[in-house]
Amino acid sequence: DEIAVTGFLDRLAAVAAEIDGAGLFTAEPVLLSAGGSAYYDIVARKLAEVRLSRPVQVVVRSGCYLTHDSGQYTRLFEHIVRRIPADWRRHGDLVPALEVWSMVQSRPEPGLALLTMGKRDVSYDIELPIPTLWRPVGAAAARPVPAGAVLTAMNDQHAYLKLAEGFDPQVGDLVCCGISHPCTTFDKWQVMMVVEDDYRVSGAIRTFF
Repeated sequence: DEIAVTGFLDRLAAVAAEIDGAGLFTAEPVLLSAGGSAYYDIVARKLAEVRLSRPVQVVVRSGCYLTHDSGQYTRLFEHIVRRIPADWRRHGDLVPALEVWSMVQSRPEPGLALLTMGKRDVSYDIELPIPTLWRPVGAAAARPVPAGAVLTAMNDQHAYLKLAEGFDPQVGDLVCCGISHPCTTFDKWQVMMVVEDDYRVSGAIRTFF
């Protein structure tokens, strides 16, 4: 929590000051670094307050900001917004940028669709992916998934989509899911496609996990 994180950073600063006082830093700048995508505002503020006899460079290791997500870090970002100064917020909020698309493979029973996506493809350590968009076969654009449609389970290569009332996707339709916890989705892919707002592929990125 915030108290524990602040206490850890205070201890880190105290250790750095003790090392500095003993003359054990031999190069500059002195690198102070801490991670945590849920508390990077506290890390940046607390480490920026550290004063040593040598110049200090602060490195904040909060990788989830790169893509954000639709679950865990969306919720945690609400706490960050309440903590940060108002002038920081003028730059806008983070937007989920990591999506995993799959296809409806079968409709084995009423109210259920099986998707071609599973534990080998997407994170599930914090919570299951969140269905966000649906593109029927032949449709020109995707549309929002109705409220109430949720994933209830995943196998290695399949996801179980519980359908909301009136939501009737067919075999071959595409379903987009947002994820919760980017790191454990990144580590499942060696290459990820970069797309524009219209889903035109404009590039690719290599991952190194």
